[in-house]
Amino acid sequence: MTTGFVTGNMRNTQDAADPNFYATCYEALPPLLVAEGKRLPKALWEPACGNGALVVPLRNRGYEVTATDLNEYGCPVSITGLDFLSSGAQSVAAQLSVDHGHYGIITNPPFNRAEEFVEIGVSLAPYVAVLCRLAFLESEGRMNWFSRVGLSRVHVIGERLPMMHKYGHEGPKLDKGAMAFCWFIFERSKRVKHQVPLRWVSWKKSVRRFPQRPEDIPPTAKEVLPLFRALSA
Repeated sequence: MTTGFVTGNMRNTQDAADPNFYATCYEALPPLLVAEGKRLPKALWEPACGNGALVVPLRNRGYEVTATDLNEYGCPVSITGLDFLSSGAQSVAAQLSVDHGHYGIITNPPFNRAEEFVEIGVSLAPYVAVLCRLAFLESEGRMNWFSRVGLSRVHVIGERLPMMHKYGHEGPKLDKGAMAFCWFIFERSKRVKHQVPLRWVSWKKSVRRFPQRPEDIPPTAKEVLPLFRALSA
């Protein structure tokens, strides 16, 4: 089911003047719900929430999701102006620990900042789920890095996701993208893993199990979480 959402993961969170933002397609989420099941924490933080493409359907399925982003893209009940890669993220993490105890981070980070997002994420939360290209598995430098940051599982999305268009793109839109994507699961642990399970999951089958509903389409909103009103004042 192609929704017409703009999709992708190449947001430049460091330049608020350039909305280099590709919102996640709905089709990317059901594979995670199927593959992780009850291992996915009920309390989540999306630190690159964009327009709420992950946040809204997760909330509609009973997850309590805190949403933040450096830029404003219309995610409902979110705080903008918060750079996940800065020290400000520690205040959010501290509040989430007080409110929920156990929580996780789920995000589709800018590909060129994915390592930084993971390193900050695992320093703040015991569970981190990151949507990245399959190519993220590559590189000599990441061979030892993965075990150091606690990579636990990799879920390869078997079919190509819908095409990734930049936010505001007005030209022709293609139905299918050219890049393969995975969900990378990181869990803090004293036990270093040098081998992790890899599985394939079909987004087409997963969407039948978790079909998109009209209310899953993110509306434009500029509300602020009460948790962050003091920070944004």
